[in-house]
Amino acid sequence: MRPTVLSLIAFAAATPALASAQISTGKAAVLSIQPIDAMLTVYAGEAEFALSRSVTLGVGGTYWGPDITDGDFRYLSGDLKVRYYPEARPFQGFSFGGSVGVTQIKATDNTSQSSGSASGPSIGVMLDYNWLLGAQKAFYVGLGAGAKAVFISDKDISDNATVRYPTLRISVGWAF
Repeated sequence: MRPTVLSLIAFAAATPALASAQISTGKAAVLSIQPIDAMLTVYAGEAEFALSRSVTLGVGGTYWGPDITDGDFRYLSGDLKVRYYPEARPFQGFSFGGSVGVTQIKATDNTSQSSGSASGPSIGVMLDYNWLLGAQKAFYVGLGAGAKAVFISDKDISDNATVRYPTLRISVGWAF
């Protein structure tokens, strides 16, 4: 619940900046999904809002629940993301940034009837390149790579565990 409250506070604080960013770039926000990941049963989406000509604030979520023959596995994460666009064109060109969020992992093994779950805060880094295409520059395509670390403190798994993994994204969406 805490990331949701933080996201709402950040969005409310950013609302006055959205109008000025829209005047300079023509677009104030992007809503996007990752359709290739969806074919692999990883569902991810993001909303990104221009705070200035060079900085955006986004909120994203990912759910993964693959079909496993001998068990069940679920991954759920929500992140608050900040990106910097050095060319001062939000949603276009190169950007880099960071994220903070919460991740939850649940697993069940049907053969041994054991299960476990863990959740914890996460941080990440991102390098992206984005395009606004079409006559209205409203069709969004984004490519990105990065890394994420999840900090788990759960006695069932370990006293303290840090899970690190790479992230990739191919996003499509709509800018407005």
